Amino acid sequence: MLPKLVKIKKIIKENQKVKAFIFEERIKAIPGQYLMIWLPGIGEKPFSIVNPDPLTIIVAQVGPFSAALQKLAPGKKLGYRGPIGQGFKIEKENILLVGGGYGVAPLYFLAQEAVRKKKKVFVILGAKKKGELLYEKKFKKLGVKVFVTTNDGSYGRKGLATDIGKEIIKKEKIDMVYSCGPEKMMGVLGKICQELKVPCFLSLERFMKCGGLGICGQCEVNGVLVCRKGPVFNYRFLLKLSDFDHARRDQAGTKIRL
Repeated sequence: MLPKLVKIKKIIKENQKVKAFIFEERIKAIPGQYLMIWLPGIGEKPFSIVNPDPLTIIVAQVGPFSAALQKLAPGKKLGYRGPIGQGFKIEKENILLVGGGYGVAPLYFLAQEAVRKKKKVFVILGAKKKGELLYEKKFKKLGVKVFVTTNDGSYGRKGLATDIGKEIIKKEKIDMVYSCGPEKMMGVLGKICQELKVPCFLSLERFMKCGGLGICGQCEVNGVLVCRKGPVFNYRFLLKLSDFDHARRDQAGTKIRL
């Protein structure tokens, strides 16, 4: 679990806030697993794996750590630990991926693996506005069917990703759903899947200080450590956890309402 140093090969600006970091590295990983990225003297944060070969992550500037990371240039080195955690299991034949905001990161990796296994893949990408949309062209290049929603209607269908989820599940005879994004969105999606009796797997985001070591408790949800037992969970299991879709812990460890 010690960090391994890796060189940044290329940085791509994906949209107004997000950059993709491509490293001179390849790893073996399961879609949905994550890495702990380490910047000496600054700290360590979890990032989903977008691609294992070459190793790729996306970084949205949302705080001091990500701001420092985005200032790095190709040729610089940083450290990583991983892959860590429980990922997605690719099952069934007609699958739907629902990504909200930065949650598309692990779903792109999942889509690649699903296409390789000859699954029929449908993708819903949701964003607040057109300028924040991620990976639409990349998903389409995989040959999957892509649906886009924006909250303000600036691109695609106006509304939330979940607004068309039920419609697509019925129309395309979806038999498995996977999602990553805002927890409220995933809570709604889980209820839709439960109603339609379709299995649903969700990837949770939590503060992870120890990154898979299971000692800080920062990521716990009703006693379940997301860093170890997740980040991917079956929705049926999450229904047993009262904090899912309702509360999380902030950086100080204080429980706050969603």
